[in-house]
Amino acid sequence: MMTIQLQGETIHLLPEKALWWPAQKAIIVSDLHWGKTAHFRKHGIAIPTQVQAADEIKLATLIKDFSAEHLIIAGDLFHSKHNNEVAAFSHWRNAHASLRITLVTGNHDILAAEHYASWQMEVHRDGFDIGPFVIKHDMSGDCERFCIHGHVHPAIVIKGPGRTGSIKIDCFATDAERLILPAFGRFTGNYVLDPARFSHIYLATGKEVMLWQ
Repeated sequence: MMTIQLQGETIHLLPEKALWWPAQKAIIVSDLHWGKTAHFRKHGIAIPTQVQAADEIKLATLIKDFSAEHLIIAGDLFHSKHNNEVAAFSHWRNAHASLRITLVTGNHDILAAEHYASWQMEVHRDGFDIGPFVIKHDMSGDCERFCIHGHVHPAIVIKGPGRTGSIKIDCFATDAERLILPAFGRFTGNYVLDPARFSHIYLATGKEVMLWQ
């Protein structure tokens, strides 16, 4: 875990690719893409069901460990249309019945509104204002306030010495206007950032968070 100051707020960057905001007792995540593995299996691509289960357990563990009262999702909670893995979310929600969940919808959140209502979610289409931040899925245009968003699935490629190859690592990235969240889901893919465009890059290795730039 790495602690930073952001717009006067203490924010913890977690190696599980999430934010912990103590003042709001809130976990913030983005790009879970739950249901993606089932979507691929439907099209004949063998993806283990354990991938989705691991993400569900990881999020449940964070909520328990930090005694979180609010889960804020910066878009793409689900990957596509309703399937068995999406239906299983009802069980996860029932296990966290007292948890406040706020969803800022992303481009993949295409389920009918009644699904979100049945899960007792607060749904925001254009952004969620909280404290000094606006939580969005993607930063399109200028934000009037500091923006926390996902969508990009950011990563950095670090080259090894000589011919030892390179490694791609998920990351958080900040500049003067925003913080980009890494994709929380394991089965999401990445977009490699240009480090020169950001003031700070924080690597999320799964075990720790490290300031890289």
